Amino acid sequence: MISIKEVTEMTGIAASTLRYYESEGLLPFVKRDENGKRLYDQEDLEWVHFITALRATGMPIAQIQKYVYLFKEGDNTIAERKMMMLNCYC
Repeated sequence: MISIKEVTEMTGIAASTLRYYESEGLLPFVKRDENGKRLYDQEDLEWVHFITALRATGMPIAQIQKYVYLFKEGDNTIAERKMMMLNCYC
């Protein structure tokens, strides 16, 4: 588990951006320690990179939120998520 500071150093993404992504539901699995500080694991880092890639295509936050929602719904949404990627804003 790593801190938000370590994630910013590894990715170059500002802590405020990471907090915003979390507040918008784009980083759905970030954990907290007993003091409420964010703790990131490998899966969270993969989400950060994925969101960064989607934003680089021009995909709006609302569409990324929809993707995350569908992901959380499970494998029965794979076809819909695939269509989102095929129709992305590239």
